[in-house]
Amino acid sequence: MINAELPITELLKIAADNHRKLITLPEAERVQLIALLKKRGAEELDYGEELTIESASMIRRVTGAVGIYFGT
Repeated sequence: MINAELPITELLKIAADNHRKLITLPEAERVQLIALLKKRGAEELDYGEELTIESASMIRRVTGAVGIYFGT
C-alpha cells in the first residue's frame, strides 16, 4: 500500500484514513509512512508551507523541521 512514488497528497490521505480508522496499517507500515511523509515534506514543501488533507496536516517549519498533525 505504501509506495514512495505516490503523490504526497495521496500519502497524507492514507495517513488520515489510518488515523480515522477507515483503514488499518500494520505498525511497521505506519512508521514507514510517517518517515516518508517527513522526508517528502522536507523536499517538496517550502519553508512555512502547510498541506492539509481531510484530518491530517503537514507543516514545514521555517526551521526546516516537518511536523504531521492529526485532527478529529
